[in-house]
Amino acid sequence: MEATHLKKHLEDLSVSVSVAAHVKVPSHWKHHNHVTVNNCLYYFREGEGSLHIRDSVFLPKPGDLYVLPAGDRISFSTVPEAPFRLMYCHFHAMSGRFPLFQVVDTPLFIRLQDQDRAEELFGRLIQNVRRTDDLSPLAVKSAMFDLLLFIWEQESRKPVPILSSSMQRWNDIVHFMELHSDRALTVTEIAEKFNYSTKYFIRLFKAAFGVPPHRYLVKLRMERGKHLLLTTDWTVTRVADELGMERSHFTRLFQGETNMTPTQYRDWLKASDG
Repeated sequence: MEATHLKKHLEDLSVSVSVAAHVKVPSHWKHHNHVTVNNCLYYFREGEGSLHIRDSVFLPKPGDLYVLPAGDRISFSTVPEAPFRLMYCHFHAMSGRFPLFQVVDTPLFIRLQDQDRAEELFGRLIQNVRRTDDLSPLAVKSAMFDLLLFIWEQESRKPVPILSSSMQRWNDIVHFMELHSDRALTVTEIAEKFNYSTKYFIRLFKAAFGVPPHRYLVKLRMERGKHLLLTTDWTVTRVADELGMERSHFTRLFQGETNMTPTQYRDWLKASDG
């Protein structure tokens, strides 16, 4: 029965990728209690450092891959003398109306045996994310599905279906926030949409996600900004306009999330890609 449920979840699977890149992280790369708003895959190729996911602490080695479900609280840092080089992507994955990793439990850490194949698949995903032709969305989805299939086939502990009906309302709330991340959505507007008082909604949201809703909204909008910086040649001003923000405000928030200005982030991706 469990296998049948997993098959059903995967039959209903849809994916979209916001960012994919091959980078060498800055020597000061460090985040503490960072909450992910997307699912993330980190594939480490070289370097030293630490990665905290939930209550587990990892020391990534070349060939290690980590799956970070959206909403997880993580901390990570690199050794300045041996900074990480990694291939990574941020993505959304839905099984029907539910986020994939709320209905399917997957190992957080996988040691990939076929590293050449891993680099080939990540490379194809990264290349397709940067495509701008009409077929690019299909190419990205195809590459992402191939990568997920490869990862799960490499791991003896297969994904396991889990129950998450209690999260249905939160899924609806987060989906509403994602749909309106291109404008200045207010916490009060969200609370009223789902019949909460603002104060009560803020308390509930922080208990569920570890950050208050206004911070989560900022993270969503900055993730959208990353995607536009990676996949277009738009000016920073135009990217800010697309998010419904003044350039100076966008730059300040972006730097607070990434420790880089939007221009530095774009230049870093271009210099590191390879």
